[in-house]
Amino acid sequence: MKLLLTIVRDDDASEVVDALTEHGFGVTRLTSTGGFLRMGNTVLLSGIEDNQLDEVLEIMRAHTEIHVVPPSSRVTEETKVRRAVVFILGMEGIVKL
Repeated sequence: MKLLLTIVRDDDASEVVDALTEHGFGVTRLTSTGGFLRMGNTVLLSGIEDNQLDEVLEIMRAHTEIHVVPPSSRVTEETKVRRAVVFILGMEGIVKL
């Protein structure tokens, strides 16, 4: 089994959560802020079977966008922000109480 900790932009979070639940995956949504994507973020927690990893990652890719950030005083050219960051952790199981 795997525990996915996924950080997505707030703008993309609802669409990703909706797509995952429509495909039968459970997901818990936590609002967060931080420097990882340097804007408002949402952390998604999902427990999945090992063989579901590729499907979940594909759903996430299909429901996030690449956002072009206008140049700031520190950045001389437009940059692309990563769509999401997924931490994949092994786990022993899920107990629903």
